[in-house]
Amino acid sequence: MLAEKKAEFVRLFQEFVSSYPYTPDGLRHRAAYDEQRQQGRRNFEAIASAAESGKDVTESVIWQLLPYEDSHTNRQKGAWVHINPCTTQGLLWTSKLYKDLSLITPVIISQLIIYLVCCCNDDPSQLSSACRNFSEEMPASLFGEIGILTPILNALRPDDFLAINHKSIQVINYFANTSYSKKLIDYSSANFTGHELIEELTKEMHQNGAPSIRDDDLFDMFCHWLVEIKKYDFPCNEVPLVDEEIVFEYALEEVKLQPEYSLNQCAEETGFQTTQLTQWIHTINRKGQTIIQGPPGTGKTFLAQKLAQHLIGGGDGFSDIIQFHPAYTYEDFIEGLRPITQNGQLTYSIVPGRFLEFCKQAEAREDICVLIIDEINRANLSQVFGELMYLLDDRQNTQRFIKLASGQLFRIPTNVRIIGTMNTADRSIALVDNALRRRFAFIPIYPNYEVLQHYHQKWHTGFPVEKLISLLEDVNRTINNKHYELGISFFLTKTLAEDIQDIWQMEIEPYLEEYFFDNQAKMDEFLWNKIKYKLSN
Repeated sequence: MLAEKKAEFVRLFQEFVSSYPYTPDGLRHRAAYDEQRQQGRRNFEAIASAAESGKDVTESVIWQLLPYEDSHTNRQKGAWVHINPCTTQGLLWTSKLYKDLSLITPVIISQLIIYLVCCCNDDPSQLSSACRNFSEEMPASLFGEIGILTPILNALRPDDFLAINHKSIQVINYFANTSYSKKLIDYSSANFTGHELIEELTKEMHQNGAPSIRDDDLFDMFCHWLVEIKKYDFPCNEVPLVDEEIVFEYALEEVKLQPEYSLNQCAEETGFQTTQLTQWIHTINRKGQTIIQGPPGTGKTFLAQKLAQHLIGGGDGFSDIIQFHPAYTYEDFIEGLRPITQNGQLTYSIVPGRFLEFCKQAEAREDICVLIIDEINRANLSQVFGELMYLLDDRQNTQRFIKLASGQLFRIPTNVRIIGTMNTADRSIALVDNALRRRFAFIPIYPNYEVLQHYHQKWHTGFPVEKLISLLEDVNRTINNKHYELGISFFLTKTLAEDIQDIWQMEIEPYLEEYFFDNQAKMDEFLWNKIKYKLSN
């Protein structure tokens, strides 16, 4: 610190000691520090315990981990009253800014808050990355203001974290000749500088007459007096207050509504009756997650995509598709450690998987969002889903939460639908276990010859589709197992007349050869050289 700045601090601190700490307001201010830390710790322990048992802690997090002004209304609400409040009335999301930028729901806000607090409480060295991650998730500066979360961090670990707010940041900037902003993203650096500044000024603050309280509390009290009471006119380095109307660096994109897609359109494109489609849509919405199962070539993925298109039609939701495989893991789907290179150094961080990312996006939407999991039974489902099994059991219960390894509380948003597809002929993989099977509704589909006929009539291909259907019926009667029947999607092509020999010899015959490996006579019945005459005009 420059000598003239230190002399200025000594002069101002002497004035502070003689004019504030022993006044009625000053005495209340001094007593508040220990009392509020104790209350903050009790609040956090109760919330962490409730969250661990699966309770909805959204309201508790916002009211009891953030600092509020001392008022009758706030005390009635059970708010955590603090000497340095971050808001004076109501919940943060009742502000005009939140209503204008309502892409982040209260549930997500509370989850981000408790995750940051838990992370820093468990490991103070994570402060910088935790603040950065939190700030990146918040689109509005209101939720990234430095004084919102520093009080609870200070309550839990007062030796590690200063309760920096818009007052103390001005004082730190002025006397340390820094220019930290009032956003949470700068808290880690400001916290380090603040500790160094307090240590350098310890001797000056221990002059005769100074109250016997923690050095950091004494410094915070001085900052309050200097900014709020003396209203000191800082000659330079003053950082403007956060403007609620200013957003972070990136602009919010307008969410466009999906085009309407009626069941009649779906029926026209899939070939299924609207009554059948209506039942399936009802099942998906009732259960929350459904698996379309059947033999290969029955159009399971195509149907899933069309059902998803109808579910999200006319709303602000979206759909996405992933495909499971034997190497797919819990870390890929939910979350797990991933190597990350930063500044040439290899570190490992917990990274959200595809499902967590999907749910995070869906939480910001009002309408239905659909995740399609293609080939769902090709992965080890019990291992991939993990504790998600608990959340799949009762989708309408909004009190169901799980605590992930990262410490994040998670539940599946009520607007999320899951549609899986399962090839019942894939016997190299164990059947879906009963515990998971109970949590899904199953839609069986088998070769629909009407769809095949409708397709070739619609596109006027001129192919003798009736003869093809008769041949397929013969093949499937010979197979005599509904899980292995030959589907129709192999033959849904406008150039079937040109392609039929290639399709049969290179796709159908290898499939039948594998199935009839112990009965060559049956296989011989359906070789191309035997059946080609059945398809001739």
